[in-house]
Amino acid sequence: MTEMNRSSSLARNSELVVAAIYEREIEASLERVWENVYDWEHLPWLHSEAFNSIDIIASGDWGWHARVELAGAAEAEIELITDREAGHYVARTLDGAGAPSEIWTSLDPIANDRTAIQVEFCVKPMPKDALRKLGTGYVSLYTLLWDQDQGMMQARERALADRRARSAEEGEPAPISLGGLEDVRSRLPLVVDFGKRRFRIVELDGEFIAHSAECPHLLGPLDECEVVNGVILCPWHGYSFDVRTGRCSNGRSLRLRSAPQVVVDAETSQVSVEALHAGEPMIGRSSA
Repeated sequence: MTEMNRSSSLARNSELVVAAIYEREIEASLERVWENVYDWEHLPWLHSEAFNSIDIIASGDWGWHARVELAGAAEAEIELITDREAGHYVARTLDGAGAPSEIWTSLDPIANDRTAIQVEFCVKPMPKDALRKLGTGYVSLYTLLWDQDQGMMQARERALADRRARSAEEGEPAPISLGGLEDVRSRLPLVVDFGKRRFRIVELDGEFIAHSAECPHLLGPLDECEVVNGVILCPWHGYSFDVRTGRCSNGRSLRLRSAPQVVVDAETSQVSVEALHAGEPMIGRSSA
């Protein structure tokens, strides 16, 4: 997108009218909010109530342009154009369901971890009752969407803080005992902190397998994901991983962080988690 096209895209459509204005404070930093604005991939995963799928056409520091399938199978072409210096962006429906419309959002940092937002929903003219009803629907939907986004942004901020805290860690973590075999089995899936990192232990085909509880994409949570045929799916962006190998199973060049090994003592049936050593498999496992 050229600078000229970008400038013209930031001009308001004078033929549209305001259906409603939504204001709130988001308990997340401005940095996390802008990160969320550019993150088109999360729409059909975090916001499955509103989006079925998204097919990106183009993206860059200016924003993104995509075809989306909305809930109910309606389709639309949407472009999102940003002006970070001015602190606002517009999501414009160019074609399909809801076209023409513009949703203008202004961002105002009010603290390190809080951002005020104002959202204007601009649509084609219509009778007052219909406009009021449409505006109420927009506000209700965006309340839900921003609640979900806020939760993801806060979780990512915590994950980034944990990563910074771990960066100074030195040395190999000591083994930790989990208890007897049957007791551990009764508590599966089991989340453990090992070496200041979080892992989850599951049982597959008689093996205890440890896998990272953090998605390598944007640190999404994997500690509550269902394991289906040995694969887990990140709830934020739909990246899937084989828990045995750690490899991404839907074509991305990512893999889970190496996990510790789960050791079952053959004599005492005590279960422990220990660091992997050179020559051992990447994903921690043990016959259970």
